[in-house]
Amino acid sequence: MLEVMEQSQGKVLGFKAIGTIRPTDYDELAPMLEDLIRREGTVRLLTDLEEFKSESVKAWNADFEFGRGFHRKIEKLAIVVDRHWEKWMTEFCAPFYCRETRYFHTNDMIATWDWLRE
Repeated sequence: MLEVMEQSQGKVLGFKAIGTIRPTDYDELAPMLEDLIRREGTVRLLTDLEEFKSESVKAWNADFEFGRGFHRKIEKLAIVVDRHWEKWMTEFCAPFYCRETRYFHTNDMIATWDWLRE
């Protein structure tokens, strides 16, 4: 499940990945981003992976299509992680999703929002 974070505002959208991510999660997220891009031109995303468990195999294609479809419109992507393997995996995938990516520990949420808003 992807849950929108209440600190989201303007072109900055934060969401928390909870449990297992499924294709329907991308079906809900894509229209939100499209609407935000229509209003703002580009977006800045925060993805909190603290409660993330896995992504279903069926969601892999939706994930790939999401990255391919929005790559040029995502200015910044902040990944909030607390496990080393998640950081490694997001470093590997980052070039496919946006122009600039930074990784923050779950204890650095204020710095994460500040970086996205600057």
